[in-house]
Amino acid sequence: MKKTYENGYLPKIAYHTASNNIEKAQYFKDKQIEKYGPITTEQWMFVIDEVVKIKDTWAIEEREMNSHLGYI
Repeated sequence: MKKTYENGYLPKIAYHTASNNIEKAQYFKDKQIEKYGPITTEQWMFVIDEVVKIKDTWAIEEREMNSHLGYI
């Protein structure tokens, strides 16, 4: 039995968008539409929110890494 996920491919779209991998983001967007139908405004808002969260997390991790470089 094939497992479906609550948000479908939306998290993958967000991840690849945050990574500036537009080709992969487009691929998963097409898969989302193929499997679940047109992407709604609410779903796009979810993607945007996830992109912001991902980029914020990466920025925090980068600051932490940079702050420790002098101690390694």
